[in-house]
Amino acid sequence: MTHILTFNGQTTYDLKIAGTVRSLPLIQVAPDTWIAYYYSLGDTEVIDRAARELAPKLTHCELFVTTETKGIPLAHAIAANLGLRPYVVCRKEIRPFMLSPLVVKFKPITAKTEQELYMDGRDAVKIRGKHVGLIDDIVSTGETLDAMAELVRQAGGTVVAKAAMLVEGDERGDVHHLGILPIFKSQSPA
Repeated sequence: MTHILTFNGQTTYDLKIAGTVRSLPLIQVAPDTWIAYYYSLGDTEVIDRAARELAPKLTHCELFVTTETKGIPLAHAIAANLGLRPYVVCRKEIRPFMLSPLVVKFKPITAKTEQELYMDGRDAVKIRGKHVGLIDDIVSTGETLDAMAELVRQAGGTVVAKAAMLVEGDERGDVHHLGILPIFKSQSPA
């Protein structure tokens, strides 16, 4: 079910995330469409609370995989809540220190062009044979999660869970989440 609300010129939307209310700005993304934008970096209160709520759903994961940048704080907090389980960060560009990186092409909703996601070969070795949980801050289309899942598959791991603080627009039964960011549409003239 898609969560669509009517846009009537309002500039913000109040969303309750892990017991905390945040007033989110509405950003126009198309002539008749707005999204409530949540920027999680630095919001330690929400990240810590979200990690406490999501961690029990991820106890069967041996290792977590996330992407730079906004997924890192949540992955770290969940890992800490579960006794500092390790996590791997997929990068959006090749870094000089990477050895034999794995790569997958994908198109996230926040990008205008196709991108690549990389996993250091040393991290891939850690994933082989493991039950892996994928973690992101917000899931919109799921393209980033799919790219991470493909890297885990290439590394020889098995994705057993997916988690995010929020999903955008549509309910997703395949992702443990704490709330839904609605999409706002202007009313058509009668």
